Amino acid sequence: MSGPPSGPATIGIAGCGTMGLPMAECLLAAGVDVWGHDVRNVDEFGAFTPRMIADAGDFAARCDIVLSVVRDLRQTEDLCFGDQGILRRDGRPGLFVTCSTLSPRAVADLAARMPGGVDFADAPMSGAPYRAARGTLTFMVGGAQTTVGRLMPLFQIMGDGIHHLGPVGAGMTCKVLNNFVGVVGVVAVRKALASAQALGLDRRR
Repeated sequence: MSGPPSGPATIGIAGCGTMGLPMAECLLAAGVDVWGHDVRNVDEFGAFTPRMIADAGDFAARCDIVLSVVRDLRQTEDLCFGDQGILRRDGRPGLFVTCSTLSPRAVADLAARMPGGVDFADAPMSGAPYRAARGTLTFMVGGAQTTVGRLMPLFQIMGDGIHHLGPVGAGMTCKVLNNFVGVVGVVAVRKALASAQALGLDRRR
């Protein structure tokens, strides 16, 4: 976690849930001009409530960079291209970053659908909400060097492990593979415990 980024960029966090809200609070504590947007009532966000913007158009017009921390692909597409989509408007952010865990194919599709003048990067993160609050997340980033350079000061506030892995999609590919390794590990442990019991070992020991 480091100090605020240079420059006057206004940041938006779309999806202020268990991860998005502490990320936004972490940026605000570092002096970043950050605003939030969520489908829930804007009064549900505690001390961050004054910085929540209910209207998608107002949110899009205010923010230069939007980090999306919504739940899934459906919510991502609705945020970007739905009836109130923030990327369908004349007043829209110049850089959109998906931090949600999506498929690499979905990321490629999103990148291809970005309107002219809107840069794109994928930056899924690893870490629990308490790490988001402490600014110690790990980010796996895919995008052009110049685009990631603009984002790096923000990532350095929210995280202590930032990995630029290549072009758009590289970050999400790494995150999906990382999740796969985690699942395989869980399955292996369960299999080992079952085998231990079958061989007469006391699992409690």
